[in-house]
Amino acid sequence: MSAKNTKGDARAAAKAKAQAQVRAQERRTTMMIIAGSVVGLALFAGLIFFIVNQSKVPELGADGAVAPAAADATGGIPVGTGGVVGEDVPTDAPRVDVYLDFMCPICGTFEAINSDDLDTLRESGDISLYYHPISILDRFSSGTEFSTRSAGAAGVIADQAPEYFSDFVATMFANQPEENTTGLSDDEIADLATLVGVPDDVVANLDDTDFKKWATAATEQASVDGMQGTPTVRVSASGDFADGEILDPNEVSYFTEGALKAYLEGLGS
Repeated sequence: MSAKNTKGDARAAAKAKAQAQVRAQERRTTMMIIAGSVVGLALFAGLIFFIVNQSKVPELGADGAVAPAAADATGGIPVGTGGVVGEDVPTDAPRVDVYLDFMCPICGTFEAINSDDLDTLRESGDISLYYHPISILDRFSSGTEFSTRSAGAAGVIADQAPEYFSDFVATMFANQPEENTTGLSDDEIADLATLVGVPDDVVANLDDTDFKKWATAATEQASVDGMQGTPTVRVSASGDFADGEILDPNEVSYFTEGALKAYLEGLGS
């Protein structure tokens, strides 16, 4: 079997597993989602206050906070029409920024509901899609800093194996640990990266300290840009990040299948 087929099969299996998990559970009501978002806002604000006051947050671009080569000044990682980070990213399409924490259960629900639709719009060039792996839920991984470790690993893959980034994100959510556990170990993260085809020499770098620092800096930048919890979706119809607005899930019900896709398609009409 070719590496390409193995990669595609792994991604399809990851998506199928994530979506099956969502269907197997009772669908969260809108009020539960809103309540979870409010809790996430408070937790995010508390965490940012703590790390800022502890002077542990480097600025994006600072020495030691190594960013993926294709990441922009907002910390966004662009995925192009062919599924490769930094390649064939439309410049004349609405820009969609998605902020996710690999420990966030609502992010897992968001991905299961919307990932296929976002991929379809990205592949057709109807949107430019930017992912922001961030770390606001370290306090829910029993001291292992899973959110930072996983976001840093995603940064390494975006930088050194950009064709596998999307598959890695999908597989991480398909194997998402529960809050208030230790999360996945470094070895388990490495095994999932290997599963989707990330080369061994890149897998060996997944715990790179400088990329973890980038993840922390990108999280702080996200707060500056208005992100107050996860998941967050920011959309700019013009394609310019500065013109973007964060979607209100009460207005664009992106936990309803097809709602986000319909909204984004409407921007081009």
